[in-house]
Amino acid sequence: MRMDKLSQFPENELAAELARLQEELGSHATGSTDAENTLWIFRQIQGVSSDQWEDISQKYDLGNWLTLPIDGSAYPQLKQFQETLERLAYQTEHDALTGLANRRAFDRTLDIEIERSKRAKTPLSIAIFDLDNFKSINDTYGHPKGDEVLATFAKKLQKTTRRYDLAARYGGEEFALIMAGSGLVKAQRLLRRLLGEFREIEFERTDGDGTFSVTTSVGLTCFKGSSGVTAEELVKLADDALYEAKTTGKDQVKVSKLLFVDNVPNDTLVQANEKQFLFGGK
Repeated sequence: MRMDKLSQFPENELAAELARLQEELGSHATGSTDAENTLWIFRQIQGVSSDQWEDISQKYDLGNWLTLPIDGSAYPQLKQFQETLERLAYQTEHDALTGLANRRAFDRTLDIEIERSKRAKTPLSIAIFDLDNFKSINDTYGHPKGDEVLATFAKKLQKTTRRYDLAARYGGEEFALIMAGSGLVKAQRLLRRLLGEFREIEFERTDGDGTFSVTTSVGLTCFKGSSGVTAEELVKLADDALYEAKTTGKDQVKVSKLLFVDNVPNDTLVQANEKQFLFGGK
C-alpha cells in the first residue's frame, strides 16, 4: 500500500500517471482472484472533489478505480499514517549519516537500470569510490571527524551528480554511483571533476593545528546493454578497477575492462585500447 501527497494535481498529469500505472500493473498481473494476490494502491490527491473525479473518470475511462472522499475528521489521522510510512520507507533505503541511498537501494536501482539499458541499448556507467587512507583519519582525528569527512564527500557527490543519477553509501568509506545514460567519456569527466573538487576541501584538525585534505580513488565500468551481464558482474568490474586505482597510486579514476568491447568484430586492425576509446561512448 502506498500513499503519496500531491497538491493541486493537474487533470492531464493525473490521467497519464494512472494510465502508466495501469499498464505496468497489467503486465505483471497473473489473473488470479486469490485474496493473497490482491493489492490495494492508495494515492492522496488534494484539491480534487468527487464531482471533478467523476468527470475525469468518465473522460479517461477510469471507472474501475475506487475513490474514497476523506472528511476533515479523518484527514489528520491519515496524514499522520502517511508521514509514518514515508519516514519508515526513507529509513529503509537511506544511510542515516550521509542521507544518500544505502546498499539496498543501490542494488535495487542497479537491477532496474541494467534492464532499462538492455531494452533501450543505452549506456550505463557504474563507479565505486573509496576514500584514501580513511582509517588513519579515524585513528588520528577521531571518529566524529571521520564522520564529517564522510558526510562532506556525500554532499559533494550528491551535488556533482545529475538528478537521475543514484549516489549511494556502499559501506564504510565506500560510495557508489549509478549513471544511467552516461558513457565512458562523460562518466570519466564527471568523476575527475569530483575528485579534484573534493581534494581541494580543507578539514580542520581536531587539535586546531592546521588543516588536512582527503583524496579518493574510483573504479569505473560501463555497460551498453549488448550482453547478458548481471548486477554482480558489473559491480565486480568496478570493484576490480577500484583495486587497481588504490594499488597504483590512489587519487585517480581507473576504468575496468569493457564487456561490450569484446563483442566488436576483430576483422580490423583496431587494437583493444583503441576499441575501448571508440566504443566507450560519450
